[in-house]
Amino acid sequence: MRIVLTHPRMSVMGGGERVAIHSIKEALREGHEVYLACERFDVDAFEDFFGVQALFKNIRLLTYPPFRPIVRRAVLYQRLIYHQQKLRRIFSKKQRFDLILNTAELANQPSARLPAIEYCYFPEYFSHLESDTLPILWELYYRPARVFYRSRVSHIDRLVTVSDFTREFVKEKWRRDAITLYPPCPVDLYSDLRDRAKENLVITVGRIGPEKRLELFLDIARRIPDVSFAIIGSISAENKSYSETLRKAAPSNLSFVIAPLRKVKDILGKAKVYVHCALKEHFGITIVEAMAAGCVPVVHNSGGAREIVTNNVGYKWDTVGEASTKIKNLIEDDALRREFSQAAAARSELFGPEAFESGMASVLAEFQKSMITEQELRRP
Repeated sequence: MRIVLTHPRMSVMGGGERVAIHSIKEALREGHEVYLACERFDVDAFEDFFGVQALFKNIRLLTYPPFRPIVRRAVLYQRLIYHQQKLRRIFSKKQRFDLILNTAELANQPSARLPAIEYCYFPEYFSHLESDTLPILWELYYRPARVFYRSRVSHIDRLVTVSDFTREFVKEKWRRDAITLYPPCPVDLYSDLRDRAKENLVITVGRIGPEKRLELFLDIARRIPDVSFAIIGSISAENKSYSETLRKAAPSNLSFVIAPLRKVKDILGKAKVYVHCALKEHFGITIVEAMAAGCVPVVHNSGGAREIVTNNVGYKWDTVGEASTKIKNLIEDDALRREFSQAAAARSELFGPEAFESGMASVLAEFQKSMITEQELRRP
């Protein structure tokens, strides 16, 4: 098949881009001809960051200039219009594609009359509705976007979701079923850390922003003053104020490490416990990375985290008090911690790239089979 993978913002270089990488790899492995529709990006820097040298030599890039807002208002709608216009031009050219594979958000699904697969992280996620003090005004602002998103769903033949948690929301919001295919987690980058000597260190990893609820992590640290805590992450411009508030409120046993995890992974190798405070997160790749390194996960009892952390690999919590008690148990009972650690490391392998690629192979094979069947039915 001639597959065009739609992923406008390859420059982000995060979890979504790993999905794109391993989707491309599997499509090539299966012998498909692959195209990538996206904004222009630094290919060499991307391949170096992810360790996928020469990946893009095997596919054809269909690129366009990066989005730049005209004004600082209604940026969401400017972006939606921009990408739709650019993608429409790509698909209006006389190139015959067999399948669209969209590994970015649904808004980037082109209007082309082609079979389409959408890898869905979360339907209609508009953060202001969850965190802002004026939800009614934001609801009005986002209403046209909701209508647009739902119009895109009608162009999708197969929805693939990042977790069962997301799958249930897809059923609720879009009245469509999906299959779950967990994202490819880079467990191989951290698996060599699992047998290293551990310290009485508890960590959390991720973007430093209100949606991660890191103030709860600070509260947990205050309750266990004889144990070291660390926050590893990055800070965006819009979250500088939140970060400063955390730093001022942090207890003396808590430190901040502002760096990508891959550059400070030795800290992960020293930690005994990984804590996840986010509420109803769609999946949680950092949980899997920590498990691969031998950390015992102690996660909030919500969202995709509940699917990752089974009862034999770690703990789930509903209150800060519960989390603190469970962490104390792990620090004080090293035999219990070792048992959980080994089980967590083993379970992390289920979320590796190989599992994702195998699942994607099945999805692509299903479409190829249906295409062959349709062609045979058209024969006289």
